[in-house]
Amino acid sequence: MNTESTTSLLNVLNQTSVDDLDEFLADNIYSNSASELFSKYFMSHDIKACDIVKECQGYISKSYIYDILSGKKLNPSRDNVILICLAAHMDLKMTRRTLEVFNHRPLYPKDPRDAIIAICINNKVFDIASINDRLFEHDKKLFSTD
Repeated sequence: MNTESTTSLLNVLNQTSVDDLDEFLADNIYSNSASELFSKYFMSHDIKACDIVKECQGYISKSYIYDILSGKKLNPSRDNVILICLAAHMDLKMTRRTLEVFNHRPLYPKDPRDAIIAICINNKVFDIASINDRLFEHDKKLFSTD
C-alpha cells in the first residue's frame, strides 16, 4: 500500500514509461476492492477481523461486519464505514481512502460532525463511545447502535 504524497506519486508517474505501466500500477495504485483494502491494511497493522467485531460490538452486527470486510456488502452506510475505520484505528488519510472505495464523501472539515470525528481520529481517540460523547456534547448525530 503506497503512502507517498500525491505530488511525489505524480513525479513518479511522469517518469514512468508505457513498458513499466504494470509495475507502476502494482506498486502505487490502491485497489478499488474493499476486501483487498481491508486485507492489506489488517495484515500490515496486525489486526484481525474479530478485533473489528469486538470494537464495533453493539453498533454493527457481527455478520454485517464480516460481509463488509469480505466485500459481500458493497454499499454500507457512511457511518458503518467510519465505524470500521475507527475500530481499525485508521488515520485520516486511510479513512478518506476507505470512504472513497465505498463511494462516500470524505470527512469534511466544514461539517461540524465530520470535524469532531476527524479531530478525534487525529488525536487517536478511536473509542466509539467517547466520540459519541463528544458528538452529544455538541448536539450532533450519534453513531447509532444495532
